[in-house]
Amino acid sequence: MKTLISSLCILVIANGGFAADTNSAALKDIAGDYYFGDGLGVNCSFTLSAQGKFAFQWRGCLGTYDKNEGNASLKDGILHITPQKPNVREGFRGTPTEFYPVRWGTRMYLIPTNEIVEFCSDVNRGSEPRQGSHGQYYIRRSDADKPVVGKPAVPEQWSEFFLNQPVHGKITELIGTQEAWLNKGATDGLLEGMILTAKQHGKLMFAQVRVETVEKNRCRIKCQWKDSVLAVGQTVSSRFHE
Repeated sequence: MKTLISSLCILVIANGGFAADTNSAALKDIAGDYYFGDGLGVNCSFTLSAQGKFAFQWRGCLGTYDKNEGNASLKDGILHITPQKPNVREGFRGTPTEFYPVRWGTRMYLIPTNEIVEFCSDVNRGSEPRQGSHGQYYIRRSDADKPVVGKPAVPEQWSEFFLNQPVHGKITELIGTQEAWLNKGATDGLLEGMILTAKQHGKLMFAQVRVETVEKNRCRIKCQWKDSVLAVGQTVSSRFHE
C-alpha cells in the first residue's frame, strides 16, 4: 500500500493537439479533474484533456518541488505520459508515467500500473470506495460522492485479486519477527501480493502485511513496515475494521 506523502502534488494535463483520432476519443472518455490526498499535507490533482498534453507540478509545505510537461496517450488500456524533462522519482519529485483508467460504476479512477494490487487490496479492506475525495488514488473530482455497484472494472488479469468475501485468519508460526505463517490460503481466495491487516494484539499495534507465498490452506506473510512485529495467535484480516 502506498504511503501518503506529506506534500501537495499537482498534475495537470493541459490542452494540446494529438494526431490519432481514436486516441483522442478514448482520452475523452477519461478526461476530467482528478484528486487524491488527505486534505492536510497531501493534496494531489490531475487534470486530463482529450488533446494529449500534460503539465506536472508537485507542491508541498516548502513550495514547488518539481514541474514537468509532455504528451499523454492511451495504448492497450494504459494511460502513458511522456515528460519532456527528466522524471526523477525520489524524495518529493517525479510522477508515475503509466496508469490504468479504472471505472467503478459512474466513478473513474487513475491507478498507477505498479499499484493495481494495492488498489484491489484497498477495495478488499474497505478503504475504497471512499466517501468524498480524500483517499490514496486519483479519482475524478466530480465522481467522489457517487455510489458504486459491484467491483471496479480493472483489467481482467487483476480481477481475481478481489475477494468474494472477507478473509480472517490467525498467525500459527513465526519466521523471525516480521514474517509468519497464516492459517488461510488459496482455498480462501488469497493470492501472492495481496495486502492484509494484522490486527492489534496485546501491546502490538496493527500492521500491514503482504502475502508472499500461498499454499492450499496457509500462506506466508511479511510486514510492510520496518518497525512492525508479528505474534503467534494474532488475527490477520483482509478487512481493516473487522
